[in-house]
Amino acid sequence: MKTETITSVIAVAAIISPVLTTLINNYYNELANRRAADKEKQLELQRQLDEQHQQFVDQNTHIRNIYEKYTEYTFEVISTRGKSSTTEQGKYFGLVLLYVDQNLREKLIGIQSLLLLNGKPVEVTGRDSYQVANSNFLLIAGQLKSLIDKLPIE
Repeated sequence: MKTETITSVIAVAAIISPVLTTLINNYYNELANRRAADKEKQLELQRQLDEQHQQFVDQNTHIRNIYEKYTEYTFEVISTRGKSSTTEQGKYFGLVLLYVDQNLREKLIGIQSLLLLNGKPVEVTGRDSYQVANSNFLLIAGQLKSLIDKLPIE
């Protein structure tokens, strides 16, 4: 081979080599950037899903707490014949109405009406209002328990 040919090949290789190196480096840098962006999107999506799940858990915990506190304070008002927890019971009565169906809502309103009679005799039965409220509440306590059990824990 002639010297000029060898020199020409070396000159062309010297020009092409950095260009090819730059193109290959750019390709792999772009690939790495896309992977990093995809990873970032996945992390953001996971964060959003975790946040939604936490809101779901918090909401169900809130509803469970309302059912439990309503039950607790209603039984306390009945057992003390209106001498304690009437404020708390009234607060949770209002809240529990937001989360029950129409049928149960009507039963709870009936019990609340009995509690507001403060022990006066109920005309139909002759028993005082706390006795009737207790009997009625015992009948629907199972429904409240069923609602609590249906709420997902996690």
